[in-house]
Amino acid sequence: MRKIESGNLGGRRVTSNKKPAPHLKEDFFTEHLPYEISMLRATYDLMRAQRPAAEHNAFVLSFLLHARNLIEFYKDRPSCDFDPRMFTNPSFHLNRDFISDGLVAKISKQTSHLTAKRISQAADELGPRDWALILRALEEETTRFVKSLTGEYAGKWLMHQPQTAAKKERTEPSPATFVLRRANLPATQAAKG
Repeated sequence: MRKIESGNLGGRRVTSNKKPAPHLKEDFFTEHLPYEISMLRATYDLMRAQRPAAEHNAFVLSFLLHARNLIEFYKDRPSCDFDPRMFTNPSFHLNRDFISDGLVAKISKQTSHLTAKRISQAADELGPRDWALILRALEEETTRFVKSLTGEYAGKWLMHQPQTAAKKERTEPSPATFVLRRANLPATQAAKG
């Protein structure tokens, strides 16, 4: 059974009673949320490569911490000061079941402080299959969130997304193109010349 909470009740927008200052909300949306997503993706790739144990463990821990931060945001947990519905259309609903509670509990146990609940057995630690499940769940929830952004936030989202190498290649001219433009020569004329 999916627990989905309405973002709209009788025409009124329903969110938690979180009320961050506008500049903090802006910083969260344009800096911190994109950072968490990009670090989740980067550490996923980094932890899957063969590395010395200490490096591997550092990347696993980093991945799990970024995952936990995003889960707390998308589930509107008290530990996160922001509600995803602050940025979305009224039709957006919280989906508290986008990732299993068991997996979330294991993430918390593996990244916990020095308590009796901390995972001590390698058999209990999250592994490659779990990491893939976590990443997939968060990517799907991120996609659902982005599709529901208000017009204002959709524009800001596009502006603050990291560019892929392919996008950079298309948008950043080569040094040769720059030189040709500065000399007012089209590329075809320079090639003949």
